[in-house]
Amino acid sequence: MKKCILLLAAVMMVMSLAACTPTPEKNAAEATMPTTQAIKADTMEERNKGNENLPVMATVSIYRFKKNGDGLLQELDALDTEELDAQGIVEKMIEYGVLAEGTEVVSFDEGTEGIGTLNLNQITDAEDDLQIRLVVQSIVNTFTENYELEGLILQENGQVYTIDSIESEEDGTMYYDSDYRNMAE
Repeated sequence: MKKCILLLAAVMMVMSLAACTPTPEKNAAEATMPTTQAIKADTMEERNKGNENLPVMATVSIYRFKKNGDGLLQELDALDTEELDAQGIVEKMIEYGVLAEGTEVVSFDEGTEGIGTLNLNQITDAEDDLQIRLVVQSIVNTFTENYELEGLILQENGQVYTIDSIESEEDGTMYYDSDYRNMAE
C-alpha cells in the first residue's frame, strides 16, 4: 500500500512539473502579451494634464455653525474668481447660513501690520449670546485665515463691533480662536 501511494505521488509530481514546463506555444503567447511600462513620477504637471482650460478658482476656508450649535466647523470651498474677494467670502458665509441674506461688504482693508478691517452693512440679528458669539467668531476666523491676518477689526456700518464674550483690543481688534469647535462653555 505504501508503495502504491509513493508511486501515485511520484506520478503526480512528474505531471505537475510537465504542466509548468515552458513550451513553444506558451513562449509565443507570452511574447504577444502587452508589457508594462515604467511608472512616471507623480507630479503636479502630470496630474493636471488635460485641465489647462478649466477655470482657476480661489480656495477659501469658511467657518460655519456645527449642527448642535455649540461651536464651529471649518469647510473648504471655492469662489467663482481667481483671487480672494471679500464679498465672495461673505456670499459663501450666507450660503452656509452664518450671515443673513442681504449682508454686504461696505469696505474691506487688509491693513498694515497684519490687522485688517471688515465693514459690513449688517452682522447679525440674533439675540442669543452664544449665537452672536458664533457669528462674530466665524467672521473673524474666516477672514483672518483666508487673508493671513493676525487680527480683524469688525465694523457694522462704520461702527466698531465688539461683544463681551470675545476678547478684543482697545481698537476692537479680534483674533482667530483655535478653540472654535466648542464655544458653548
